[in-house]
This record gives sequence, C-alpha cells and structure tokens, in this order.
Amino acid sequence: MGKLKWLWPSSMKNRLVLSILLFVLIPSAFLQIRNITQLETMMKDNISQQNTAQLNFLKNNIESLKFGVLGAMLQLERDPDLREQLGRTGENMPEKNMFIKNELLLVKQRLMNAIVPVHLTLVDDKGEVYNTLEEGMAVPAVSGAELLQQPEFVKLRQGAEAYYWTVHEPDYLLANALPGSQLFSLFSKLQGTDGHTFAYLRISLDMKTWLNSITGGFQVKQTYYLLDGGGQPILMGRNDRSAQALGGMLATFKSNPARYFTDDKDLFIFNGTYLPNMDWYLVSRFPLEALSGNILAMKREVMLSFLVTCIIFAGIMYAIVSSTVRPLHNLQKKMSELVDKNLNVSIPERKYKGELLRLARAFNLMTGDIRKLIERLQMEERQKEAIRFQMLMSQMNPHFLLNTLNTIKWNARNHGDMGTSEICQNLGKLLESGLNSDADLVFLKEEIELIRAYVYIQSFRYDHSFNVEYMIGDGLEYALIPKFSLQPLVENAIYHGLVHMKAGGKITILIAGAGGRLRVEIGDNGQGLERSGSASGKRRKGIGLSNLRERILLLYKGRGELLLLPLPQGTVAVLDIPLLNSLPYDKEERNVENTSGRR
Repeated sequence: MGKLKWLWPSSMKNRLVLSILLFVLIPSAFLQIRNITQLETMMKDNISQQNTAQLNFLKNNIESLKFGVLGAMLQLERDPDLREQLGRTGENMPEKNMFIKNELLLVKQRLMNAIVPVHLTLVDDKGEVYNTLEEGMAVPAVSGAELLQQPEFVKLRQGAEAYYWTVHEPDYLLANALPGSQLFSLFSKLQGTDGHTFAYLRISLDMKTWLNSITGGFQVKQTYYLLDGGGQPILMGRNDRSAQALGGMLATFKSNPARYFTDDKDLFIFNGTYLPNMDWYLVSRFPLEALSGNILAMKREVMLSFLVTCIIFAGIMYAIVSSTVRPLHNLQKKMSELVDKNLNVSIPERKYKGELLRLARAFNLMTGDIRKLIERLQMEERQKEAIRFQMLMSQMNPHFLLNTLNTIKWNARNHGDMGTSEICQNLGKLLESGLNSDADLVFLKEEIELIRAYVYIQSFRYDHSFNVEYMIGDGLEYALIPKFSLQPLVENAIYHGLVHMKAGGKITILIAGAGGRLRVEIGDNGQGLERSGSASGKRRKGIGLSNLRERILLLYKGRGELLLLPLPQGTVAVLDIPLLNSLPYDKEERNVENTSGRR
C-alpha cells in the first residue's frame, strides 16, 4: 500500500496527466465517431450531387417546355390563315370550326411530343369557343362570354400585358380531360400587327403527369415539389405538410444550388434549384432510410463503448477531485474570515505540498499586499482632503478680487465714468464665470454673453479697430457647449489676426446646427495663418487652443474636433461637436436631450 501511494503523484498537474494517459480510449471513441460522421457526410454529398444533376435536367426541360409553349402561341398569332378563318361569318361554319380545331390539334401534337398532357382553348372576338378536347368526351356547353368571365381571363383582358403564366385548378371545361391536377397555363391575347386583339388563347399543361413521366426513368427515386417565388406550393401532395419546412431553404437554393438540407430527424435530404424565368423553385426530397440504417447501428455501438468508458473515468476522477477539494475548502474558509479579522489571516504552509503549497504561499502574500494597499489608500485619502482644503482657501482670493472690481465699477459710475464702469462690469462677468467651475457644459447663450463681455473689453483696448458680427441659428440658445470654448477662439482671432490692423477689422461668429452636429465658425479678415506665423516666429498655436482641444477630446471621446483653416483673407476656426439641446433649467434641476443620438 505504501508503494502504491508513492507511485501516485502528489502534484495535481501530474495526477491529471496520468489520468489522461490511462484513458486514451476516449480520444479513440471520438475518432471513431468522427470517421463514421465523415463517411455519412460523404454518402450524403454523393446523393446530393446526383439529386442536383437530376434537378438541373428537370429545370432545363421545364424551361424548354415553357419556350415551346410561347413558340406555339406566337405561331398561332402569326398564322394568317387562322386569323382569316376566325374572321369568317355566316356560311361554311363547320369547315371553319374543323380548320381551327385542326390548327389547335397540330400545336397540341407538337407539345405532346414533350410527354406532357396539354389542352388548348381559344375564344375569338365573337365569343366562339374552340378547344382540343377529344370527340365524344362529356364536355359541358360553355359560351365564350362565360369562359372570359373566369378570373384568369378577366386579369388578361384588363391587364396591359399580352400574356402571363399562372397555376390554377381545372375549370369545369377541363375537369374531365385533366382531372385532379394543378394546371400550368399560358393565358395570352392573339393580336394583329395593328394591335387589335382578335382572340384569347389558353394553353394548359398537366405538370404533375409530365413530371412523373420524366422522373420515372431516374435511378434515384424521390419526391419532387414545385413552389413559387413566395414559397407557396404549386405542385405538392394534398396531405403533404412539407411546404413550411421548405420555405426556409429557398433563399439558400437560389444563391447556392449545390447546398442541401436534412430534416430535424435526419430522415430526408432536400435539394433545390431556382428557375429564374418563372420565379419557381424545384425541390427534391430523398429518403435516407436505407442509407442511415447501418450508420445508426454503428453509432449506437460506439456510443455504448464511450458511455462505459465515461463511467469508469468519472469514478476515478471523483477520487482525484475528492483529494483536492479538502485543501481548497480550507482555503475558502480562510478567505471568508478575511473581513471579520481585518485581513489578518494566513494559511499554515506546512500542511501542503506541490501546487497547493504554492497556492497557500500566494494567498498569504496577497493578504499582506492588500493590507499595505489599504494603508496607502488611507494615506492618499488624507492627502486629498488636505488638497481640497487648500483649493477652498485658494478661492478666497478671486472672490476678493471680484468684490474689489465691483467697488471700482460703482465708484466709476458715481463719478460719471461709464466707460470704466462697463469695462469693470464685463470683466466681472468673466471672473464670475470662472469661479463657477461646477459644470463642464453651459448654454450657448451664456457663452455668447461671455464673448460679448470679452469683446467689449478688447474693443476698448484696441480703440474700436474691429467689430464682431453674430449669426446664430434659430433654436440654439439652449444648446450645450464646453465652458470657455469660444473665448480662446475669439482671443486667437484678435491677437494673431487683427492686432496689426488700425481699422476695418472684422470677426464673424457663425453658429449652426444640422444632422445632430453643432458647428461653430469664428473667422477674421486679419493677416492669416502664414503671416501670423512668420511675424511671431511660430504658427497660430498656443496654450488656449491646445487646452481647448484636450477638453473636447475628453468630453466627446473623439466625436468633436477643432480646426484652423486659411481664408483668402484671414483665418477661420471651426469647432464641430455633437449637438446637445437642453431645456432651460435652474441650479437644482437639468433636463438634457441628446439630439445627436448618443446615450
């Protein structure tokens, strides 16, 4: 017993390797199943190829038959003798009837050479009916007016087309001649060169009988279906419920005729092909009973062997897992005690060996690292509180400056210096906006007010050498825009574009919204990008613009951009960001609608 224990490895990895080596039979079982499956697939592929070849043969015959029927219709339409006989009235009516019927019988005989039951019905413009029914067949008396009231003839007469194909049940005229079949019929107008319709023709084919006669000589016996472009059955047994299952295959048959399907129980193979000239699908169903019998028996034998092997393997693996679960359960218990004992937990390493020993050491190391990390986080939190206190203290100076500025404003106003008062008032707006750092996005109307205040101050500085034109689209006053995003652009236009102009300077601010985007264009008629760069020794780029670009990147995650573009005279700064429309709000409540589609 001691020797056996020595042979059994203590390492979990070695145990699993040994178990796999002991059970090489499992891969062998899978290999046998794979070989049987491949054999079954090869046999299905061969049968599918034969079915596809037969379907292509039938497809060519159906299309040839259709063209033959069209040719017969054109022959009758262009036969001057037939038209002359149809135009005769009064005398020699038996001879006329015999001539027309013989003409129809000749056409029928040529079509019957394609081994298809066919029947022709012709109604002239005087209401006379001619057909190819055999002599002595019980046929109800029918007039041309009654026949033309059938839905198919009504559709032909009311439509603009000269002919059309349809599938229909035999009417009372053809019920005895072609019983129990769905008919594939050509309904056409026989027209002269002047466009006048002198007769109506119906050529009806018994597709089921024709299909049975064609497929009777095939070596592979199977069932055939005809369906229209919408998946509705044209030729199908009355008790056959395969139409719904076939509907899901038609799109594949149209794009890939070589593809085949099997049913849920793997009893049939379905192949199909598409007839584009008629918008039909021809589908075959081949029974797999003879093919699948031996394969299923082989599968049962392999699966039985595999099941026995799995039972043995499960028993041995249970013993292996049992020897591993106990130390892992102890590890789980220790982990549950982490919170209760403030992470002051460790696993005795002397009880384990192999991978479990390394796991115990890793657990002890992890708990020590977590304790150190918590201590560091507590220290950082205290540092953050100190920094926050310093920031609150630093806000006292701007507030003192704002209060002092208001004192200067009222003092200047009391002494009649309205210009200085206005400058102080506008500068106060800028300082007050800078102190309100809660929001990253503000209303466009608020940003425009800041621009007007800033422009007012700069206009005094540069002796009113420039003016600003505002063009803002309707309904954009509550659009959201990054705070202090327009002031750097206006400042850039003044300092780098208009600073050397004594008069005539102009800044145009154009703001429009379309397609879920807000586009802001701030252009000037100054010296432009090149001259500005050469005059200052660098291109028009500064801290304000780079700061604005970084804020746009952080706010819109790459969905906004800032560009500087040259103009024939001057420069234009383009800010393109998502359009975010907001409803007016107070400090306690905001209601924002994202019109760009982002959520």
